[in-house]
Amino acid sequence: MTTIYPTFGDIRIGEPDANVEYYSAIKAKRTPIFLDTFFAIPNFPLDQFLSGEKFLIYGQKGTGKTAAIRYLENRLKNEFSTYFLVFRRSFLEESDLHAFSKLPLMLDEVNIERFKHFHHAIKRILIFILIKQTFASSGTYDEDRPGNDATWVEKIKNSTLGELISLGFDSITAIFNAAGVNLDKVTVGTALLDAGKLLKRNNDDLLNFLVRRAKRLGIKACIFVDEIHFAYRSEEALQQDAMLVRDCILAMHSLNDRFSEEQIDLRIYSAVRSEYLEHPIISSADVNHSVESVGYNLTWSSFPQNKDHPLFKFIFERFKASIESNFSIGDFFRVYMANIDAEEFLHRTWVKPRDFVRFFKCAKELYSKRSQLSSSEINAIWRIYAQLSWSEIKSSASPFMNSASIAALENEFRKIVPSVIDKHTHTTTKALQRYYAQYTK
Repeated sequence: MTTIYPTFGDIRIGEPDANVEYYSAIKAKRTPIFLDTFFAIPNFPLDQFLSGEKFLIYGQKGTGKTAAIRYLENRLKNEFSTYFLVFRRSFLEESDLHAFSKLPLMLDEVNIERFKHFHHAIKRILIFILIKQTFASSGTYDEDRPGNDATWVEKIKNSTLGELISLGFDSITAIFNAAGVNLDKVTVGTALLDAGKLLKRNNDDLLNFLVRRAKRLGIKACIFVDEIHFAYRSEEALQQDAMLVRDCILAMHSLNDRFSEEQIDLRIYSAVRSEYLEHPIISSADVNHSVESVGYNLTWSSFPQNKDHPLFKFIFERFKASIESNFSIGDFFRVYMANIDAEEFLHRTWVKPRDFVRFFKCAKELYSKRSQLSSSEINAIWRIYAQLSWSEIKSSASPFMNSASIAALENEFRKIVPSVIDKHTHTTTKALQRYYAQYTK
């Protein structure tokens, strides 16, 4: 008797973007599929992340960083007070962080090191959030009252988590104004450096208050910071944004070191694109010296490019969750991967989880009543997939290329991609560079 398998429309494929899937699942009142069927890359040091020994996940866009730290939050939330920050939205869109981009770069390297640009601002916001989490356990100060910073702590105590970021930047602005620095019309030199010192001193007072309180109450809390971001607007803006990413990582790292020294269970986890770490401003910073120790490079490209690649097991688990328990990976290849060459599939999806999900989501939307695809149907999926992938590539390239360069690349892809899909031709990197050079002279 022939087994009738569910169609693509019956499979919970999920979304290419784990954060989009997470919020969609909340609306639908269900668990995201990436949590129900979480599949860690082989050798992923999960135990070290759960213990806090490691706290940074880095890798190219689409490799599963968000899904990994969302999974970590899900595992830890019953034992810890947790808060998940989407950096790009929470810091860049809902705060006055853009005001700090008006601060002069100060070409004097000594002054740059002394001021650290965004470092103390980011650290202050993280301290505010952790202080708020301590009040979830106990609403009183008791012997932890912070003296001169009591006003800010009282505001933190009575704020929602969503209000803390704005409150944090209001407090930073107040400190800078007290030091004679107007962020709209920055006073350079000594006043700026004095403001940096004052901000650091205030941060140290609040951090000491946090440490005392966490020790006495036995607080266990985690912050998860995702989508640490910068974008290319101009050379100067790119330099500012790179400083933001650098200082954000440094702030989280220094706080985690302090918490370890104090033997308190407060942690800050983060995910960052590995391309960002290669920027000269970031790669020359202290954080890069210890990234390998405190972090994990999430990459899937080192495995054999055939059916044994772990990404096929990754997507198989999503199919299996929607089908009876005796469904095997052999069934998956025989039915849903029929007429699809595994090696070519890996090549076209850049060996990334996000693109595996995107392909099968396209299949679900185009052929929801089918469980097997013909060659022409597969090519139709690849065309839609290519269009969706290009939209994401443009976003991925924005930190490193200006709009004219991206438009030139898009023009060339319009010529190349149809032949790649229909005729299975390949374009070398050198050839693409020659084509691209014609548009960027």
